[in-house]
Amino acid sequence: MSSNQDVDIALKQILYLSELTTKFANVHRTMLYSDKHYENDTEHSFHLAIVATEIAANYYPKLDIGLISQFSIVHDLPEIYAGDVPSWEMSEEQKIKKEKAEKSSLKKLLKELPPHTADLLRRFEEQEESEARFVRLIDKLLPPAIHAVAMKANKRYFVKRFGMETIEDVNAANERLLIKLREMFPEYDFLILLRQVVAEASRDRLFEETNFTIS
Repeated sequence: MSSNQDVDIALKQILYLSELTTKFANVHRTMLYSDKHYENDTEHSFHLAIVATEIAANYYPKLDIGLISQFSIVHDLPEIYAGDVPSWEMSEEQKIKKEKAEKSSLKKLLKELPPHTADLLRRFEEQEESEARFVRLIDKLLPPAIHAVAMKANKRYFVKRFGMETIEDVNAANERLLIKLREMFPEYDFLILLRQVVAEASRDRLFEETNFTIS
């Protein structure tokens, strides 16, 4: 039988994680689901969890899909304090600034989170387990996937922010990222291929309207 102390501890954890979830849902990303709805971190984490577990179950059955789902849920929690900063085509200076902010946020969160959630986040950030590395790489597939399925909403922002005016521009940027991913994740050739074909689907939808202009 649980003690009153256990109930008090569990209540505090529930309320803390509930408040955390509301904050997480208010971290908006740069991608649009529609003309008026920006993706938030809660939606992104659900997207990652459902995609990552499906791909793992079908193509990497030796991985622990329960752990993959849990890593997906916590992977972006540092953005509660650091915010979401897109890393695609980021300068070295911007990358250093982003990493510094996320490390500070991670340190703060690991002191605040309940023990199981804190341990999951720490393990994900260490990137020593196959499941953690799998989730980090699947995460790289999702931005072009959202662009592909919601390109009408995202097209203007994408072109203006990244200056991608030709198919060659997009191909070159995607190839630069693929080179980095091959170096970082040599054990996941299939996922690298998936990232390539998802990016190509996004690219094709980006340029299917030949009369598109930036206003």
